[in-house]
This record gives sequence, structure tokens and C-alpha cells, in this order.
Amino acid sequence: MGENGAGKSTLTRVISGAHQPNAGVLIIDGDEVRFNKPQDAMAAGIRVIYQEFRQNLFPHLDVAQNLFVLDLGGRFGRLFVRRGAMREAAKELLLSVGLDVDTAREVASLSVAEQQQLEIAKAISEDVKLLILDEPTAALDETESGFLFEQVRRLRDEGVAIVYITHRLKEAFDLADHVVVLRDGKVAMDESPDVLTEADVVTAMAGRTVEDLYPRHTQPTDRPRLELTDVSVAGAFESLSITVHAGEVVGIGGVAGSGKGEVPRAVFGLRRRTGGSVQLDGKTLDIRSPRDAIDAGIAYVTPDRQAEGLALGQSVGDNITLASLPEFTSAGWVARGSQRAAAAKIVEQLGIRTSSVDAEAGQLSGGNQQKVLLGRWVLRDPTVLLMDEPTRGVDVAAKADIYKIIDEQTREGAAVLLVSSDLPELVAMCDRVIVVRHGRAVAELTGEALSEQSVLEHALESES
Repeated sequence: MGENGAGKSTLTRVISGAHQPNAGVLIIDGDEVRFNKPQDAMAAGIRVIYQEFRQNLFPHLDVAQNLFVLDLGGRFGRLFVRRGAMREAAKELLLSVGLDVDTAREVASLSVAEQQQLEIAKAISEDVKLLILDEPTAALDETESGFLFEQVRRLRDEGVAIVYITHRLKEAFDLADHVVVLRDGKVAMDESPDVLTEADVVTAMAGRTVEDLYPRHTQPTDRPRLELTDVSVAGAFESLSITVHAGEVVGIGGVAGSGKGEVPRAVFGLRRRTGGSVQLDGKTLDIRSPRDAIDAGIAYVTPDRQAEGLALGQSVGDNITLASLPEFTSAGWVARGSQRAAAAKIVEQLGIRTSSVDAEAGQLSGGNQQKVLLGRWVLRDPTVLLMDEPTRGVDVAAKADIYKIIDEQTREGAAVLLVSSDLPELVAMCDRVIVVRHGRAVAELTGEALSEQSVLEHALESES
């Protein structure tokens, strides 16, 4: 464990042969080894599943081909690939990790969670001795995470060594035999979880006490701000009605495939509505594109900041001002001075750690990238803030910062619609939680009825 930038990724690259150490030794099964390239580590039985796992997948090959891409000329035939046998073997392997999909489907058509499970299945299909998992549940819901935990425990019991990198304290305490915390490239803690509290780990990670992780103190008004009435999106959800008041955070919970993530996309104009209406402050909106939504005062934080949210090769300043570019443009010319000043103000306001607003966004840590994405919308002072997995893959300290930003937005009267698979986050940050199952709202939980257990029970309950 450790904050973004603590050295976890560098250590992983050293173990996997992608980076050469300046000093020290690596010992595998009692023997000192040196890996000059990743293939050396793979030959030694080391596998890594990175947080940005999709870079290891071939989106336009099918599921079975992705699983056995290194063995296409082997057991399934050299001249002619026996696709039937390959797909049957792929099906059996995927079911072992709880994934039931057509193995002839293109990987690009799978959800983020399904692609993650595919990458896990690919890793454990080989002769693995050491498996390094980098934020493996970041894209998984509670049910899928449960399947993963079963696989981790099974592999451990079979003698596989597991390095499990996570920002989720509960996972570390539930799974780990030892909790190691890195801070500034050094080991700040190495203890059994039996003698630790969550506060101990957070303090070791941050080098300070992180107070008020969930700072929700705002009392929502009784003024409806965002109103969805019988909204439908073909193949995603049907007849969904949600009202979010000014200063209120309403959560949407559910398992992967429930349709929960499509709700903010429909409001933002990324999915075509097939029914229903959307009102903002009592006025019916005709949103046909994200530009329409932005002009109406609606902001959207995507669950995939690298693929959809940020232009990683562009500067921090350009990313922050992207949605506000017309305000800095006149007669086709961008007022760079004003643009940089506005971005610098957001960097300071949100505590974004960057050398300058001219630094590439892709060079920042995950937590700081997420704050850049949030800063884009804070700059616009949104009326409605739509957020889908806003703390996915960020450390505890960055989570606290993001929660503070959400709280500040509600204090200013924004209505927040929060989609999350992080149950503690939903329960602590939301005034109400709508549970979606198979595209329909099945429960609205608030007050004493709102708990992690109640959200999960409604999300998983079989339909009668």
C-alpha cells in the first residue's frame, strides 16, 4: 500500500524486469536473480496485472484469442487453429474466475469489469509462481470482487505468492498476511494486519493523520435541481425516475451490468434516451450531445480518466480549461495568459501536485490526474455534477481530497449524482442511494435503512 507516487509502480517494474535496479538484489526461491527484460521475469513464473490492464489486451481479437495469444501455434494447432477447442478451453477458464461470456466476442465489446476479469484469467492460466495484482478490484463490483478474492485465496493455498497492491483498506485487512506500506520510496510499515488498525495504515501512508475522510456536513435543500422522469435507454435501463435537490448527493448502486453507469451518460448526452424527460431547475432540457449538457451547467466525471477523461499528452492547464475553452477564445485566438492563470488557480485550489500547469497530464499520479479532471468542472461552477466511480484507483489521501471537493460543490448548491461500486463511499457520502438491478430502480435507501449490507442485498436479490 502507499499513496500514488510512493514507489509501488517502480518496485513492480523492477520485480517484473521492466526496470533495472540501481542497487540491491532480487531473490526467487532462495536464488539471487537478475531480470534484464520482462520475458526473463515471465520465464521465472512472475506475472503482473497492471491497473491500466487494457494495454495488455487486443481489443479487436476475440476473448479466446486474447487468452491464448501466446499459444496460438501450440496446443490448438500450428497450421490451422482449432477454434472450437480453443473457445471451449477459454470458456472453462473464464468460468473458474466467475466470468460467463461468449468467447467468440470481440474484447472491445466487453465491459471494463469483464476485461479486467479476462486479464486475471489470462494470468492464472499460465504456470505462475508470483502474481502481482495492481488495484485488481478498481473496475469490479462487490460480486466480481468476491470471485477475485476466492481466486486469490485459492492461488495462495496452492503455493502462489501474491503481491496485492490496493488503496482499499478493507481488502488489505481481509486478504493480506502482511501489510507493507511504502512512503517516498521507503518501507514505512511492515506488519501483520492482526496488530494494526485502519488508522495506523492511513497514517503510515500519508505521513500524517487524515481526518474527516468523509466530510459530508451539508444539509440538502428541498429545492429540486435535477429531475429524471421515466428516463429509458435501450438495452441499459428503463423508466428510471430520480430527483436530486440542490446541495444533495444521491448515489446509484448496483452490480456491473445493472445499468447504473449508463444513467449519468444518458443525462450528459453520451447515450440516446429512448423515453422520459430531464429537467434542470424546473426547465425541461433537450440534451443531444455533451456540449448541450455543458452549456446547461451539467458536468460529468467519467470512470475511465485515461481513455475518456483526459488528453494525457496535453498539459495540465489545457486539460483543466478544455470544457471552458470558448471563454478564453476570441476571433480564433486563445488568450494563453488568462487560460494559464485560470488553470493555476484551480491547481492551487484543489491541491494538484504538479511542477507547473504546463506539465503533461500523463506524467501525474492517478490521484492528481483525477483532480485535474474534477478541476475542469470546478472551473465551470456546475449546477449538476455527475460522477461515475470518482475515486477509482486513487489512494486514501487523494480520496479525502476528492470527497472534500464534492462537499464544497454541494455547499455551493450543486446537485451531485454519484455512481460507485465502493459501498463505504456510497453510504458515507450520499444522502440517499438508489439501487439499480437489471436496468430498474429496485430500492431507495436513506437514514438508518442505508447501509453497505442493505445496498448489497438489494443489488443481488433475485427477481421474483
